[in-house]
Amino acid sequence: MIRNSLIILLATGLLSCNQPAHKQPNADTAKTEAADTTLTDKSIVDDSAADKLISSDTSTMGTVATDRLILPGKGIGHILIDQDLELALKQLGKPDSSDAAMGSSLMVWFAKHNTKDYRTSIYSHRNMGGKDESISRVQKILVTSPWFKTAGHLGVGATLDAVKKDYSLKPVNRYKANGHDVQVYTDADKGISFEIDDVTKKCVAVVVHKAHEAASAYINMH
Repeated sequence: MIRNSLIILLATGLLSCNQPAHKQPNADTAKTEAADTTLTDKSIVDDSAADKLISSDTSTMGTVATDRLILPGKGIGHILIDQDLELALKQLGKPDSSDAAMGSSLMVWFAKHNTKDYRTSIYSHRNMGGKDESISRVQKILVTSPWFKTAGHLGVGATLDAVKKDYSLKPVNRYKANGHDVQVYTDADKGISFEIDDVTKKCVAVVVHKAHEAASAYINMH
């Protein structure tokens, strides 16, 4: 009798060992996976918006990658003109500096959070008194990184002569940076401005804004 009982217990133990283990994920792992899924979903939504905009303009196809593309009057990378600022914040994270007044705001991000490194600046504005007053919409985007390019491969580092071949430029503003005078040239009909160092005659920043915007509306985003 005792022998039979031992055989039954041994068989039960072997069956238990052959069953697949169901490991319970710890709380940290589950949280990380959920966060990754959320970020991926947001990325898909944001990317598709930029991709849809770019695909509607066949002149940009097959030239510069979506996340690097400067589209005059429309946007830079995945940040689009007239976009809800909250979407831009999801893309770029918390700004390194910000200033807001009278329904307008200027936010700045520095590469590696180093103020001497490349900058991305976004100027946004609320339609005070309008139906969408609660939404701050992107009005201008500035970049100083040469990583971003137009479909014609123009951007920071391009010479003034090269830029003039693709755009009808009008001088609209001047400022000083690093001891040099910088002249701002705007192609208002296309919605893009190039900031040109007076000494090197090369572009030091690109600003995208709405097309047909008056040159006098140019804002120094430094």
